Parts: sequence; C-alpha cells; structure tokens
Amino acid sequence: MVTVKVGVTGVISVVVILIGVFLAWLEYGTTGEEEYWRMATAAMQTDEEFIATNQSAFMVGATGETGKHILEELTNRKLFQTITLIGRREVTYEGEKYQSIVQKVVDFDNLDSHADVFKNHDVGFICLGARAGNTGVTSNLPALRKVDHDYVIKSAELAKAGGCRHLVLLSAMKASKDASHPYSKIKGEVEEEAKAFGFDRLSIFQPAVIMVDRKDETRVGEWFLKKALAPVAFFFPTALTVPIATLARAMVNTALTPKDQDVEVLDNKAIHRMGGKK
Repeated sequence: MVTVKVGVTGVISVVVILIGVFLAWLEYGTTGEEEYWRMATAAMQTDEEFIATNQSAFMVGATGETGKHILEELTNRKLFQTITLIGRREVTYEGEKYQSIVQKVVDFDNLDSHADVFKNHDVGFICLGARAGNTGVTSNLPALRKVDHDYVIKSAELAKAGGCRHLVLLSAMKASKDASHPYSKIKGEVEEEAKAFGFDRLSIFQPAVIMVDRKDETRVGEWFLKKALAPVAFFFPTALTVPIATLARAMVNTALTPKDQDVEVLDNKAIHRMGGKK
C-alpha cells in the first residue's frame, strides 16, 4: 500500500511539474515580445497627437462586456471627435464625457439597408459575438454562426466600403479556419475573410480567457472557471488569462500606434504588452 501511495504521489508531482513548465513557457516565451513592447510604448506617447488628427470611430458590440470597457477607455481619453455606436437599441449614457457618442439603431439581419451608418469612419472596433453560456446561441451552431460570423463580416464589409481605414477586430485564442472546434473554426473563418477585404490596416486580437466581473448576471460555470484560473492568473498573468480592462486598453492603444504591417495578429501575451500601461 505504501508503494502505491508513493507511486500516485510521484505521478501527481510529475503532472504538476509539467503543467508548471507549460505555463512558464506560455508566460516567458519571447515570440514577438520586443515588437509589441515597442508598439505599446509608442501608443502611450501619442494621445495628444492622435486627438489633434480629429478622427472618428465606430463600434459594433458596445453593449457587450468588452465593448463597454472599450467605450470607457475611448471616452475617458477623449480620443475621437465622434464615436458612432451601431447596435440593436439605444443605450442611456450620462455624463459630459459621452458627448462625442452618436447612436445608430440597425437591424443586423438587414445591414445592407443601414450602409450609411458605416460611412466616413477612420477606425472601426468590432467586438460583437456570442459568449459561452448564452442559452440558445452558443449551443445552437446556426445561431452562433449568424452572430459571430455573418453579422461581423457584413459589418466589416460595409465598413470597408464606407471608407474605414483601420479595423480593430476581436477574435479568440486558437482561432483557425481549420480548427475542429466550431467556435474556433468560425472565428478563424472570420479572420481570413476580414483579411480579404483589404483594409489599410487590420488588427486582430486573440485573447485567452477574459477575466471580468459581471454585475448584472451570474453563471455558475463561468464563476467556477474564474476561481479555478485565479491562481494561474496570479503566478502566470499572460499565460491563459487577460483582464478585460487590459484587453480593452490594448484594442484602443493599437489604434494609436504607427502602422507596422497591413495585418497584425495579437495573441494573449501581445495583448498584455499592448494594454499593460495607461
């Protein structure tokens, strides 16, 4: 019996060590580190200069958690002359900082009839998507494809036709058109189709698990996952998680950085670098 116990303990120890090594590799790997650190540093230095260019932006998905945080980042820093929020309904915003907001209500099933709302924007933020736990959406592949693919791609298409130069697109970790998982596959297909539109600049964000406190609802699975990942986030902050405020700041900061290439894909570590400082 003693031998069996020692054996089990040894196996567990090896597994723990391997997990630690894997997380350390994710955390301390250097792929793209210098490039994205340079980009992040540049972003921190250009707020005033960027404001002076008098640019306008639009956002699709402003009522989602990521969209809410992006909007707060944009309005707090007063970066754009106008911010057009494109959505199903109007939302009440109170405070002087929201004076730059223009709201446009659209039917996402008939976006072609709302093409005008996508015209004359310099930068576009698309962070529309269903999230795990939404009953009837993520459990229903046609519904998931409609939201995460059809609405997103049509918005991108109209934005390009309307003159948008820089599209900032929220995707997901492990997104690939060749993925076996439906969610990752859909996200990957969206990325490839967005690239084909030929934006002057396309910034694709692939965050890992987004850590967010939801005040309006509680999901047991989501709560458990967050608690389980809390130690990982503490010891290996860039490995498997990203705070939602960091993600939002990174997506905003990339709009301020000089163009380095036509298409840039930021993984979870790059997102931490880009959004790590205000």
